[in-house]
Amino acid sequence: MTNTMVSPPPGADTPPGGLREVLVPRWRTIGVSVAALVAAALALLLALPRPHPSAVKVINPAKSIAVARTIPNFPLYLPAPLPAGWYPNSSRFSLDWIGAVLHIGYLAPGGGYVGLEQTTGANKRVFVSTMSAGAVFDGLVTVDGMVWTHLQSDRKTQDSLVWYGPRSVVVVTGTTTVANLERFAASLHVGR
Repeated sequence: MTNTMVSPPPGADTPPGGLREVLVPRWRTIGVSVAALVAAALALLLALPRPHPSAVKVINPAKSIAVARTIPNFPLYLPAPLPAGWYPNSSRFSLDWIGAVLHIGYLAPGGGYVGLEQTTGANKRVFVSTMSAGAVFDGLVTVDGMVWTHLQSDRKTQDSLVWYGPRSVVVVTGTTTVANLERFAASLHVGR
């Protein structure tokens, strides 16, 4: 009898070490890859700068003020000079259903914020309610010879001072102390 070698038919399993062996994942290789990815992610996390929670973002409200100055009969009440320790951190001017509205937000010394809100819109009652978070009447306050209405939110976290001028209404509102609100209101002057 003769021994003859028979080759495997096409499509049969290839012997160990062939293509199939290369494509089969090895658990050790997978573990090393995952560990390398996790190490790279941690290195990036530690190397990239993170925002500091107490960092103050100071902005220049000049653009919003310039747009407000183009509106006829819009008296601008601005702090002049801005009291020491106050920093503007937001501003916008809009024309919407209320009317012309200028907002400039400030960080107050000692914590909290103050929003300076102004409008010449016809619906001043809705404007005041919206800007003061629905606060209710809490008395009258005289600041620098002018009578302001003091409002307080029902959660007692936000106070507001409102001044009804001849052509506009000004709301000084925020989470700082009432003394800070009064000091800020006293610094306001027509800036036209």
